[in-house]
Formats: sequence, C-alpha cells, structure tokens
Amino acid sequence: MTTPPAESVVILGTSLASLVVAYELARQGYRLTLIEHPSWADDLSASEPILGCHRELQALLDALPELERTTRAPATPLEFFLPDGRIVSYRPTTLPGSLHWIAGLVRFRGLSWNDRWQLLSYLERIWEQEISAPTTLDQRTADAWLASIGQSQPARDQIWSPLVRFLTGNALTDLSAASCARALAPPFLTDARAASCARLSSSQRQDLHHRLKTALSTLGIHVLAQADLPHIQFGQHRIDHVRLCDGHRIQATWYLSGIPHHALLKLLPDRLLTRYGYFSQLSDLTDLPAISVHLTGSAPAAIPRLVLLPGQGFQSVAVVSAADSSSALFELSAVGDLPVIERTEADLINLAKQELQRLFPAIRATALHPTAIHRRPHAALSLKAGTAILRPIQQSPVQNLLVAGSWTDTGWPTSSESAVVSARRCVTAITGSPS
Repeated sequence: MTTPPAESVVILGTSLASLVVAYELARQGYRLTLIEHPSWADDLSASEPILGCHRELQALLDALPELERTTRAPATPLEFFLPDGRIVSYRPTTLPGSLHWIAGLVRFRGLSWNDRWQLLSYLERIWEQEISAPTTLDQRTADAWLASIGQSQPARDQIWSPLVRFLTGNALTDLSAASCARALAPPFLTDARAASCARLSSSQRQDLHHRLKTALSTLGIHVLAQADLPHIQFGQHRIDHVRLCDGHRIQATWYLSGIPHHALLKLLPDRLLTRYGYFSQLSDLTDLPAISVHLTGSAPAAIPRLVLLPGQGFQSVAVVSAADSSSALFELSAVGDLPVIERTEADLINLAKQELQRLFPAIRATALHPTAIHRRPHAALSLKAGTAILRPIQQSPVQNLLVAGSWTDTGWPTSSESAVVSARRCVTAITGSPS
C-alpha cells in the first residue's frame, strides 16, 4: 500500500533515528527528502552493547538480513571486577516469570548476602504492593535512593556504580533515582533473556548506517548534503518550507528533526524559544563526553567478555577474541569522567595497559599494542535530577514538526535502542498506525 503523492516528509540529519524513519516511510511509499550537514553527524566510533531487552534495535537488525550474520555475537555475561581481585558474573537464569531474576540475584556473589536480602525484600514489598515506589525519585540521586533501600557503601561503589555507568553513562551520585530505576528494570526485572548482552562493534554500527542508506538509495531516496545550515521558515503554527544553501525551497507535509538537541537549537527562531518551554528547555540538556582506547594483544579467553570496573579510571573493558582465538581486541571505555577523558594519548595508553594487567595478570604490557583512541564529546545525555521533564516528546508544539533521537523522551538512556524507539514513534505519528 502506498500513500497519496501529497504525503511527503523532509528529514533533517542522517542519524540512526533519521534513517530508521526514512527506511520505514520509504517502504510505505512516502516521498522523502533527507538533508545532511557536517555538524549534525553521528559519532559512530564506539562499540555498543545490545541487551536482550533492546527489542526495537533487535527488530531493526532482523529486518536487515545482511547484518544478521555479523551482529549475532555470543551472549556475554556482565562481569564485575572487585577490589580484592575477583571477577564475578551476573548470569540470568532460564526460570519462568520473576523466578529468573530472583534466582539470578540470590546466586550473584558480587553483592553480600545482606545487600541481596535487603534488595529482595524491597522488591518483594513492591511486588506485593505493601509499599509503592516513592514519587520523589526524580528529585533524588540514585546513590541516595539505593542507600535508603539498604544497599551498603561497598555495594554501591563496586556493583551499582559501574552498572549504572554501563547502562546510562552517568555517575551514581549524579544520576536521578527515577532514571536509575527505569534503566535497571528492563534488563533485570522482565523476562529471562532481557539481561543477555552482545556487542555491536564500531564497524558494525557503521555498517548498519551504510546499509540503511543503501536501502534508501535503492528505493530512490537520496541525501542532500549541505555546506551551510538550511533555513527553516516557520509560519504561525506550522513549518512552511526549508530553504537550502543554494536557495532551493522544499515543502512537505511533515518535517522531522533527527539531529542533536544543540544543533536543533541553532535552527529555531527566538520567538519559538521564548514562547514554548518545549524548545527553550533544550538548552538545559547536557551531554557527557567519553573516551575509548583500543589495544590488541594475546587473548585471555576464547569467548567475548565484558568486565565492569569500579573506582576511578576506565569503567569497562570489552574483550573480543579473533577468529583463531590467539589474539584479542581490548576496548577500554570511560564516560563522563573528565580527569580520565582529558588525559594525553600516552597517559591513556599507559593507564589502559595497567588496567588490563590488573584484570589479566598473564598479559605482558609489551605484548599490548594500541590501535585507536576515540574521543566523543556527546556520548550520553546527563540524566541528573530534573532532566526527565526536559527531554522532549516526539510531537513538538509546531504541528508538522516531529523530533527524533536517542536524547528525546523515550524512557531509555541515550542508546541505539532509544534512537530506534523514537523513530518508531515518529513513524506512527506520520502514518497513524504502529510501524
């Protein structure tokens, strides 16, 4: 079924959210124009975990069969490196219903028996409706909330802090309790496979974008690259047209912004910023930078690993073995920790080697070879107290303007899952039916 010729959409940016919207609408016969500018580019240098609860992203990968072979890596358990040198794993069980996470928590040795009992007691009381979750969670930090439900300081430092960094990019002492609860529930309190973890490498992420663009090109959709920012002409309640840098005007039924929040602000007139809190609040959103250091060396194991680290320095180590299992790629990452991120390349490499030797004592520093260092200034959205109400929904106050992106109000931290969720909602808004 195709749409009438009058149904057309102008999409700003070629982010993952933009491309998913374009891909879904193009298959339904909509006339599309994609506009690209260098300042809107996605930073695709880092790899990304895919959790079992990331169903929209999984569905997208399933819809592109060429990607299926490269992204279905073995499930990787979450591992935690403890100060005493132990590495403990959280392994989901296959028990039905809530029994799987109860059993998984009971046998997880990263938390003391008292911390596990306190947490299980709290969740049971919520489950039995003896108590309800506090309504003030968005005004409290995750650290204060976890302390209030009986989680000890060692538990918060060694398990909860690296876990929420991994899930959200935010520090436990900055993250709002509401955002913490929303990030923890899908992987750990839903079905048995939700916490399973695979890795989408940086090259695979780039391949995903490339294949989406290729699919669009096959459908006759092309991208208009712009050297200068386009101008959006706003009417009283709607967008009238977009003027390109060559003076050409494009009119459409719908307009969609799939660009970063700071880039969208530059396209908006002052009257919209002063009239609508929806737009003015964008200036209050804050991004967190990240760093990732890649090294190659001898493989410590024949299977992929993901180890979360406590304390200062790098926050996670991903290990990917080569096909012959004789060598491995090590990716050490940190988000939001400026003292680490702002170090020189030589310092970062030395720190990475020290961390790997702490984790895997058999590895010799001389056998580790740096291959890449990636700095990302806008890696994650800060989810401090009060941020939830600042994240915009997909429908803007301008009647024919939709907003998509991982930073919008999807209920997820900034991730590819959040980007795809926002895209699906925009498709539903345009077509009037679920995508």
